[in-house]
Amino acid sequence: MHASLPADEQLFLWTPEDGFGFHEMGDIVENERSAHAVSFDPETLRVRTFPVTDFITNPTKRIFRVTLDSGRSVLVTKDHNVFTLDEHGGVTRLASEDAEGEHVMVPGTLPEAQATESTLDLVELFRGDEDVVAYASDGIGSANWSDVPSGSRSHYESRNSAPMNALGSATLPGDTRVAFKQSDARLPRRIPVSPELGWILGFYVAEGYARRKQVVFTQNDRGRLERVADWFEQYDTSLSWNELEEGAHQLTVCSALWSKVFRTLAGSGSEKNVPERAWNWSTDVLEAFLDGLLDGDGHRREERDTLYTANEALADRATYLGSRLGYQTSTYHRTRDQYVESTDTHLTGEEWAVDFYDGAHKRGQYVPNPSALLRDLRNDAGLTMADVADEVGFSSKSSVSNIENREYDTVKRDSLRRLRDCYAANGVDTARLDQILDANVRFDRVESVEDTGRVETTYDLEVQPRGRKIENFLGGFGGIFLSNTAGFIDPGYRGQVTLELSNLGTAPVALTPGMRISQLVFTELTSRSERPYGAERGSKYQDQDGPQASRIRGDREFGGEQ
Repeated sequence: MHASLPADEQLFLWTPEDGFGFHEMGDIVENERSAHAVSFDPETLRVRTFPVTDFITNPTKRIFRVTLDSGRSVLVTKDHNVFTLDEHGGVTRLASEDAEGEHVMVPGTLPEAQATESTLDLVELFRGDEDVVAYASDGIGSANWSDVPSGSRSHYESRNSAPMNALGSATLPGDTRVAFKQSDARLPRRIPVSPELGWILGFYVAEGYARRKQVVFTQNDRGRLERVADWFEQYDTSLSWNELEEGAHQLTVCSALWSKVFRTLAGSGSEKNVPERAWNWSTDVLEAFLDGLLDGDGHRREERDTLYTANEALADRATYLGSRLGYQTSTYHRTRDQYVESTDTHLTGEEWAVDFYDGAHKRGQYVPNPSALLRDLRNDAGLTMADVADEVGFSSKSSVSNIENREYDTVKRDSLRRLRDCYAANGVDTARLDQILDANVRFDRVESVEDTGRVETTYDLEVQPRGRKIENFLGGFGGIFLSNTAGFIDPGYRGQVTLELSNLGTAPVALTPGMRISQLVFTELTSRSERPYGAERGSKYQDQDGPQASRIRGDREFGGEQ
């Protein structure tokens, strides 16, 4: 049995309450939260969501950090699996301890929310907040005044208003307006989630800061600050300009409510980050958010854009954001020494840089070599190696031979695409190559597997909707696809247990009598299982005697009754 992730490792999931977002593994498992994992389908290599079907607490194990060339990383047990391709182009697993130097699967893109958030509802954003007041022209209606002083209640009622902590789940009309307590400056209940709002939030995360009653933006480019000012002016917001030394301009948004909006959405100080709810915004809004980040604290080049930040958490989320928008990303870290002339001192700090590539780049251009698949396709096309070399523009047939004989562990995507086009033009079914080249996954080289020194309880998720072999989910810093644990015996099952054993390596492994090759783990339930294994669930293997072949063909999706 493979153990899995520590409690504090993050997963990227979809939940009914919050849509897409980040959750700690321990919280999801211990509370058995209804969720869909972001996973790839091994048959199509498409990335989408699949329901989590079980929650698993594993024994205490030692924790290792797997780090990829792109800077992505994840905390897992040493024997936990990541994914690569075999010589036939099929998905296969690698134990983390054996993965150094291998190219493993990461997302090329992340799924977009089906129902995107088009408006920001300030009533819901500040529900229960005593510092924010709601106003409605036809009256607030039902409110719980128990925590509001009697003198204040009459004041609120006379103005058709109530503090948000008195409203609870009360339904308010659409024309409700909100304000900070003791302020006459009001905002409409709903603010459009537009690309312009996305850009300003990104610019704030990179370049701004918020105090209790103001939001401040500072930059040398006054034009960008005027863009910020234009957006706030549509809400009649008070603004203040200031010219600083060395040509810098400063724009102050004088509003306690806007400060609270920005701090609630994107944080403040060193903890500013991509808003949690942003993963449910449309692609054009997220593109604008990334533009704001880069305009605030980035560097644009012809071949790539780079975001610089001292916030490791922002670097992580920016890497996921790049994947969500279809960019290839690379994240690296360095210690930066800065000289402060006014005090004649050197300051040392940590800095992360996130590169965003649109198009070909070496980090995303290598694929585990499907050598046997390519050899079979060439034979099906009736071509010699020399024929193929001529058609695709290789220097000689040896280039084809080196790929097919696996002289290289990886092959460039461009070379694979040229081979695919050649074989397709000769009437061969290249569906698997199409999936490898055009689906939503990429491959990234494992740089290191290091012992963290941590030993603790580990957790896993099962993702096997209707028995499908999805068996993976997305997690870690920047996002890596991770394997489910091995199968468990369901509560209520009767029969003999089949040991599933396979050697995914290239060398034979000798088994001898008495060798420890498996283990059984028993979990004590605190109550009877609500859905025990058996006939009521359409379970296929109840009362089995001896090893059984797969009965998946009996499932309804294949025309069966189960």
